[in-house]
Amino acid sequence: MDTIKETVKEVIMAVFPIAAVVVVLQFTVIWLDTPLFLSFLEGLGLVTLGLILFLIGVHIGLLPVGEMIGSALPRTGKLWLVVLFTFIMGFAVTVAEPDVWVLAGYVDQVSGGIIPRNILIGTVALGLGISVTLAIVRMVTDISINYLLIGGYSLIFLLAFLPYSSDAFIPISFDAGGVTTGPMAVPFILAFGVGTASVLQGRTGSQDGFGLVALASIGPVLAVMILGMVYTIPEDVTMDMGSGEYTFLGTLLEVSIALSPLVLFFLFFQIFMLKLKGQKVYNLMLGVFLTLIGMTCFLYGVHNGFQPAGKGMGQILGNLSNNWIVIPIGFVLGFVATFAEPAVRVLNQEVEKVSSGYIPQRVMLITISTGVAISIALAMIRIIYGIPLIYILLPGYIMALTMVFFSTKEFTSIAFDAGGVATGPMTVTFIIAIALGFSDVLEDSNPLIEGFGMISLVALAPIISVLVLGFLYGANNEDSE
Repeated sequence: MDTIKETVKEVIMAVFPIAAVVVVLQFTVIWLDTPLFLSFLEGLGLVTLGLILFLIGVHIGLLPVGEMIGSALPRTGKLWLVVLFTFIMGFAVTVAEPDVWVLAGYVDQVSGGIIPRNILIGTVALGLGISVTLAIVRMVTDISINYLLIGGYSLIFLLAFLPYSSDAFIPISFDAGGVTTGPMAVPFILAFGVGTASVLQGRTGSQDGFGLVALASIGPVLAVMILGMVYTIPEDVTMDMGSGEYTFLGTLLEVSIALSPLVLFFLFFQIFMLKLKGQKVYNLMLGVFLTLIGMTCFLYGVHNGFQPAGKGMGQILGNLSNNWIVIPIGFVLGFVATFAEPAVRVLNQEVEKVSSGYIPQRVMLITISTGVAISIALAMIRIIYGIPLIYILLPGYIMALTMVFFSTKEFTSIAFDAGGVATGPMTVTFIIAIALGFSDVLEDSNPLIEGFGMISLVALAPIISVLVLGFLYGANNEDSE
């Protein structure tokens, strides 16, 4: 019961602030058509209900079993077995990640169907499966996380500047790395990481478990960039974010297919390793059912409420004579979405613990919220002036990767893991719809290029914020010695 109450509270805290801002904007600046505004309210209710059911299902059924597998698998002592099932786990949880489905759906629609949703989901899942497997091997071989982060991002930017790379795929690639760190994938990845670290001699979960998410998110970026070398995207694609094709039963069927690899993964371990009985098996089945219904309500609400309303808001703002107003609106939306994000608060608690109380949670909360707000405002500026995304990301990551040499191992791992906590459900589902609608009506703007990329900027802000605070914490320690 406590878990249910806490989950309901967390979801309402995450959804209400942005909903309040949208309602204020509706009756002051935007004035959406009544049916469109009502569709937003309907979508808001479905997304809220869906998130509550989804998270309860993950907490009571899927997550406990995932933690058991994460702890039991390394104890077999067979590295090849750990590697094999880590890859399968990474692939399965990515296919079942709601944020990945939302991004893939947006890309499918904005590209006019040229980049099919299922192809993008499979590519992202393959990339994450490979990279999370390499991250586990990193833990076993004790390779420094700094080297892998620098090597991984160097390879990413090298591919980005190759003549074969597609300008349309660069923003999508970086966004793909951000959406993989959602409510489904992160718990399982961390469970595997901490479980593996805990059974390796001389390792600690806090030092070796963290950083796994950061390394895992590199894989999808590389995979989608490589996919972009295969696809040819014409410049005159027509964005179609209509919602007529999405029915509740159709969405339910799609979600059932998406969850099936994860269910089969659990059943295999239940039969051959876990052998759970009674209440635990019941909790697993109940968790799967709640996750299924919750994810269905969430995606249905996004497709039929958030997408058309967000696009409409963006188009209205883009057609204003003073369309620069979208910059402060983006700042406010980014701040309230992050300030109320439960995952950000969990991260803040971890940083306070690692810093022995030197960095208070509230300082972290305000720092990250402000950083994300600035990043969304910057994303809007990029759309207005057509600034290539790589010109912003490259200096940002050079700064971050340089700072890792002046930060502790704990802060480096937590900082890059933190890149995923700010990309909450409201950012991925609604704010990006506003950006796509805004870019759609601007002259000389291509939604496929300028409309995407916001998630990657949001993911970068917490990395720099935590590294800066970690640097200050380290400097303070030196002064006190």
